[in-house]
Amino acid sequence: MNLRPFPSGIRVADAEEFVFTHGRLLERRRIELLLHGGGHEGVLAALGAHRNPDGGFGHALEPDVRSPRSEPLSTLAALDLMAGWGLVDHPWVRAGLEWAASIAEQDGSIPFVTTPSLEWPHAPWVTAAPGGSHLTFGFAAAALLTGFTGGWSAAAADWCRHRLSTSGSLPAYESKYALRYLAADPSLSRPVLDSLRARLETDGALPVEGGAADEKILPLDLLHNPWQVPYPSDLPERLLPRDALVADRYRLASGQRPDGGWTVDWPAWSPAQGLEWRAIRTVEALEVLQS
Repeated sequence: MNLRPFPSGIRVADAEEFVFTHGRLLERRRIELLLHGGGHEGVLAALGAHRNPDGGFGHALEPDVRSPRSEPLSTLAALDLMAGWGLVDHPWVRAGLEWAASIAEQDGSIPFVTTPSLEWPHAPWVTAAPGGSHLTFGFAAAALLTGFTGGWSAAAADWCRHRLSTSGSLPAYESKYALRYLAADPSLSRPVLDSLRARLETDGALPVEGGAADEKILPLDLLHNPWQVPYPSDLPERLLPRDALVADRYRLASGQRPDGGWTVDWPAWSPAQGLEWRAIRTVEALEVLQS
């Protein structure tokens, strides 16, 4: 029995069938929880299969890095999932932040990928680079919101504030994660928003420079915050007109494919990765549309 209402026209049963046909156990457990309720035992058991003894997460939890090793992308994905389930006090959250602190650079920044994992299959755009990555914003926000204090969390917050105050126009994905950080630490929001708003297209989409052809971060994705923390009251209105968000919700609702699933706008570099991302996106689309 479906416990949540959806907009008319959404083929919920087809979406569920798509996920059970093509998704990982984790996405099957996620859609089961979303549509039929119950406790978190199933999703945590499936998520735990990706967890390593060092407290981080790997094993292709983030489908673009297939390494079994703990990785920033997979660990932040795990923290986001637990936050979305209302489990920010779960011990795995603190352990994940402790793992992030253990692999951080001296300035507090978190790399996009660790070098050892590049020996395993990974997307062509997953490359190591100096200077930290946009994931630092996500980890630093999680630390602020959970009261995780210490040398690393202070350094990471300083890195974020410095990046926001000195970098001008941030790249698209860095902008998305910077907005999440601003929900936890809104002191620098105005200049960041002014810069970001100037780069949005008329429909509120943010083009991804250097990404796939026509790859964009659309309004609902840009403002999505799995930590369920409200932005400063005027932030969405200062960034996007309400009609852009309404139109994007209609776009999302109309994006269901004949096979029942949703899709993504970046390349599938392996059959497994492509289907995994589609199942993830299908669950995410239903989560947004029922909210």
